[in-house]
This record gives sequence, structure tokens and C-alpha cells, in this order.
Amino acid sequence: MFEIRQCTHPDCNLRMPIDPTVHKGSFCPRCGAPMILAVSSFQHRGTSGRNLPERHLSVLLDNIRSANNVGAIFRTADGIGAAHLYLCGITPNPTANTALQKTALGAEIDVPWSVHLNALNLVQDLRAQGCFILALETTPTSQPIFETVLHKTGPQPILLVVGNEKAGVDPGLLDLCDLCLSVPMAGEKASLNVAVAFGIAAYWLAYA
Repeated sequence: MFEIRQCTHPDCNLRMPIDPTVHKGSFCPRCGAPMILAVSSFQHRGTSGRNLPERHLSVLLDNIRSANNVGAIFRTADGIGAAHLYLCGITPNPTANTALQKTALGAEIDVPWSVHLNALNLVQDLRAQGCFILALETTPTSQPIFETVLHKTGPQPILLVVGNEKAGVDPGLLDLCDLCLSVPMAGEKASLNVAVAFGIAAYWLAYA
């Protein structure tokens, strides 16, 4: 349950939610003036029901460095009902890195995951088992993800490969992929944060 508190100082007027069981919110964290109760106890609505994805999707994280990024990816993977997260190379895992839990918010408990030192060996095995391999990477042959048409639910599982924040996906893995997908960019930057890009791609692949 939450409350909305509002600062009484006219030059500040900060308005923010608080959990009254953790913080009373009596004084403004910005200017120190008294805060008043603006909205009494309410509950975050969240989502209603489970919307099952259209496709059987697993995810491979290839040498992701940031525990925060990995935690965010765990939470998104839970949102799309991902079948498995393969944590490869130097990618942090929930057992060895507790910082990951801050952004995963419990998703690391619900999403199946495993650790693999060599992503290339893993993808070779998964490909041999019939996985359709996708890479989220900008290459000369990449297809914009929103222009890509994939079959709906079927027997063939899909593996989405996401690469290192700076180096991208291992070229050896790209050689094994059936298709490379990219997120269109209209601004000056060439790419998005890896967890943000994954979220866009994952929801598109799961539900489009």
C-alpha cells in the first residue's frame, strides 16, 4: 500500500509516493519543509491475468558486464514468459552477484537460468537441437525488428542472443545465427542501453 505526500513549500511543491510502513514522509526530502497527505492509502494496480506469449523464446546473454542490466533483463524475461536465460562468459549470475537482485526484483527466482563459460559451444548445441537463432545486433545484413515477420506459436524454439554493452555480439555467434535483428534509431546515438533494447525486442518477438 502507498500514500501520496506533497511538500507544503510553495517554491518546491514536490509530490511523491511513499510506503508508510517504511517511511512516514513527514518532511520533504528536497527542501525539508513539512509534507501533507495528498492521497490516502492506495495499492499499485499492476496487471490483471496472464497473457501467454505467442512464441517459445529463450535468451542468451553474451558477456553482459553490468549486474543492473542483467537484473533488468531478468525482470523483462519474466514479463514475456521466457523459457530460459543462458548467462554466458562474464555475465553476472544471481548466485554470485547480489546487486543483480536490485533490478530483477525476484524475477531471478522465477525465470530458469544457467551459467555457461563459452557461448559459442552452447549455441552450437542449441542449434543442433533445432533452435532458431536470432541475434539482436546492428550489422550490414540486420533486419529492422518491426519489419520482421516470424511464424506464431510452433514447435521450433527461438533463442535471442544479446551481446556485450560495448563489443556487441561475438562474431562467432553471429556466424551461427539464422537472422540478425536491429532496433531502428532516429537520434544521434547508434544504439540503446542493452536492457532497453532487449525489452523492445523481447516483447516484439513474444507478442507481435
